[in-house]
Amino acid sequence: MKSKTAKLAIVATLSLGLGISILSDPITYDGSGVIVAQASKKNKVLRYKKLAKKAVHVSKGNMYSSAKLNKVTHKAKNYKHTTFYRTKQSKIVKANKKTAVYNFIKSSNGKTKGWIWHGYVKNGKAPKASKTVATSAKSTSTSSSVSSSNKISKSKLKKLAATVDSTDNPKAFNNWMINPGKKGSGSLTDSKGHLKVAKGTKLYSLGSSVVVGTLSNGHRMMGITPYPSKYLEVMPGMHSNSETFTNKSNHWVAYYISGTGSANGRAPAPHKGFKGLGDLDQQLLGEFGGMWSTMDASNDSELYNWNSKILLINKKAAEYKA
Repeated sequence: MKSKTAKLAIVATLSLGLGISILSDPITYDGSGVIVAQASKKNKVLRYKKLAKKAVHVSKGNMYSSAKLNKVTHKAKNYKHTTFYRTKQSKIVKANKKTAVYNFIKSSNGKTKGWIWHGYVKNGKAPKASKTVATSAKSTSTSSSVSSSNKISKSKLKKLAATVDSTDNPKAFNNWMINPGKKGSGSLTDSKGHLKVAKGTKLYSLGSSVVVGTLSNGHRMMGITPYPSKYLEVMPGMHSNSETFTNKSNHWVAYYISGTGSANGRAPAPHKGFKGLGDLDQQLLGEFGGMWSTMDASNDSELYNWNSKILLINKKAAEYKA
């Protein structure tokens, strides 16, 4: 009898201890009041619904990898100028038994996507970024001496911006990137090691946070404004996948490579030491932007070597259109 009583006491003590542990766990809420911590245990999907494809934009909130909200993949504040497309909806029940609606949104190139609370999703295309994001401190006094090949005319800028916005035909963008400009003055990087344009030239905005420009060595550069550490120095011309690619700098470089590749032309052939960009974490993938490829191209139309900071862009695969 004493033994049974002792066992019950132990069970009661353990139960009380577990209850205290559960109540003392930190709980994090997102903007809709949904519990994010413990999401895998607390949030339950009631139903999914397919929606007609519609252009939308976001400026705040988190994007999650699944409708259960168990992993944040993107911060919406970094994509204020990116147009997304809403295609699905989910209804979930929260820990407090109340329900919430989340939308699945995806960028036009398909590389930035996730579930976000419907209250953060606004109809229509994203607002354009300002035309000029940054200029050299002495751009006014030196602009007359800058080669015209380093400038982008209004008509050319409009054409490049159109390829980034629609991703239907990035050929104009890619062709401009592989054709170098004239050498200028100034250093390649700033005090933080981030690439910067040559003195007297502009860092041009193409919308959707995409910026391009010409470096002091004449090479083109491209990137996404929230992630200057991922700005790419584009090595001029077309290269063969059979080459050995090196990078002696501390910043990222990109080579455009030729060849049909695999997956019916949607991805390049393998290259030793490199992985398909689709294998990269979704958050990191979004930091590169993917402005060089169509929506029909595979995420693996590019290869990367993280340690060497090299990106290989298969031009034909990147421009694939079904």
